[in-house]
Amino acid sequence: MKKFLLYVTTIFKLGTLNVIYVFWYRLSLKTGFRKCFFKQKQFNFSGDFFNPSEIRASFPVMWKETLINDAERIMSGQLRYYSYHWKQVSSPPNWFSNPFNGTIYPNCNLHWTKLPDFSPTVGDIKNIWEASRFEWVVTLSRAYAVSGEIRYLNTINNWLNDWVKNNPENTGPNWKCGQEASIRVFNLIHATLILKQHNHPTKNLTDLIYSHLIRINGNILYAISQDNNHGTSEASGLFIGGTWLSALDSKKYPRAATFSKKGRFWLENRVGKLIETDGSFSQHSVTYHRVMLDTLCFAEIWRSRLNVARFSLLFYQKAKAAKEWLCMFTDEQSGDAPNLGSNDGAQLLNMHSCDYRDFRPTIQMASKLFCDSIVSGSVASNEVFYWFDLENKLPCQQTQRKSFSLKSGYTSINSLDSWALFRWPYFHFRPSHNDGMHFDLWFKGKNVIGDSGTYSYNHSQNEVNIDLKSVHFHNTVSFDNKEQMPKLGRFLLGNWLKADNISEIQINVDDSQEWSGSYTDNQKNNHLRRVSVKENLWQITDTLTGNFKEAVIGFNIADMLCKLEFNRLETIFGSILTPQNSVTTLEDSVVSSYYWEKHPVKRLINKVNKPGTYITMIELK
Repeated sequence: MKKFLLYVTTIFKLGTLNVIYVFWYRLSLKTGFRKCFFKQKQFNFSGDFFNPSEIRASFPVMWKETLINDAERIMSGQLRYYSYHWKQVSSPPNWFSNPFNGTIYPNCNLHWTKLPDFSPTVGDIKNIWEASRFEWVVTLSRAYAVSGEIRYLNTINNWLNDWVKNNPENTGPNWKCGQEASIRVFNLIHATLILKQHNHPTKNLTDLIYSHLIRINGNILYAISQDNNHGTSEASGLFIGGTWLSALDSKKYPRAATFSKKGRFWLENRVGKLIETDGSFSQHSVTYHRVMLDTLCFAEIWRSRLNVARFSLLFYQKAKAAKEWLCMFTDEQSGDAPNLGSNDGAQLLNMHSCDYRDFRPTIQMASKLFCDSIVSGSVASNEVFYWFDLENKLPCQQTQRKSFSLKSGYTSINSLDSWALFRWPYFHFRPSHNDGMHFDLWFKGKNVIGDSGTYSYNHSQNEVNIDLKSVHFHNTVSFDNKEQMPKLGRFLLGNWLKADNISEIQINVDDSQEWSGSYTDNQKNNHLRRVSVKENLWQITDTLTGNFKEAVIGFNIADMLCKLEFNRLETIFGSILTPQNSVTTLEDSVVSSYYWEKHPVKRLINKVNKPGTYITMIELK
């Protein structure tokens, strides 16, 4: 009964209409009713999807070497998964292979509605989907455009012909997700721009994109019910693809105008609902925030290029705020950002050679589109302007990190060579991580005390200790070895935390800064975290009250060679003095900076067995 009531209260927080629709959606899958709306049929294509085009002689040499190296790896039968892992596949790839464990997705001839979301034999379905996102189309298109090597173009056409042969419409796992279909639309349409064929594409390409729009359109309400990036991605895909096809040939693609109109409606609806006035996104994730912002950029780029009506004033206000949010969270020295929340490896704006963890290309693009300026940063991040044929000679907005506090659950303090981010409980939409009062510390462009990431949504069952969404992998406090919010499902937590009291950032006469925040969990345990800093000396004061028997104050330390002596930890970035009235140990742990990647870190553990105030001092040098 207790768990039932927990589910009921959580359902109301998710939104009754959303839950009713998801229930209906799953029922329609189980009964086979939904299958009726998505007809299976074999594609009947012959010939190429892209034609030869002229070389772009103006491409800067500084970007060319990395691009050609990536293209050559693809030509050798390798694909990059999650913008990080180069995996040897084949040419063309097996579109149903999981290269991380060598398994093949079964029953690929079945209608997508008959396939499970999570296969116990194959594992993470994202490992199947990744090759079919068509990022390789963009890379090879760029390489062909600057080199004229026809073999790059031939590979694109050969692989696409193989894909349509092995992935009949609405058949197999690669048709299960509307967002995956949208990402294919983005990459295919962007390739036409790279190759300067957007005004005269092949019939094969437009027919393939039209079939994807039909798939997205038929299931978009499910994406909307999730209140996350699926809605923004699929709405943007419908708007861009529908507007483009309607401009090309409205008679041949009669539903394209409807897709464009529906995509515009839902995109504006999602932007209005899911983005807070301070720019925060519903998912509380830096990488998902980037996914959302990229799709807004794509929509605005193609809206402008196709010369259709502007979006609403609210759309542009929210898009600008979302850009400012990402800029505030990005380290200006490295371009990296805190590994906040879920991290699924998605990087939709892939027309550059920057690392996945460099957020500056998206910031640059959004600044140009929504702020009419660019920000100072790496030259490599400007490559996105080249491929979208956008002017980058704009006023340069100098970024200077400042302390800030956002009502949607974030406080950041900047001090000399370091800055910190605090994640405090605020959940207008469903949380994904048990990271209440997480502390993230950066020093000279390095994330010295960082967040955990995700690793995988469906990892192997023998990796039972790899749930990086757990409170035990964040830089915060856990009580009695329990989660802050109990897990109700793979993507659902109950008893959402709510902050008791959040202070403003206080600046003292000696230029030191202070901030505090607290919450009380469902077991009536209270965590009050106070932080003060002067120059590069940070003090974290945790006051713990309640009926707990044991509490753990944990920190992820990005130095595998650090040494603990009594209550003092020596690291390459300075020293940490742990609470004297705690039992301190140094343990092996892991964090994940890229999806399906994990690397070792040390975790500083401070155990206490009674209520009290516990002080951690961090001196950076």
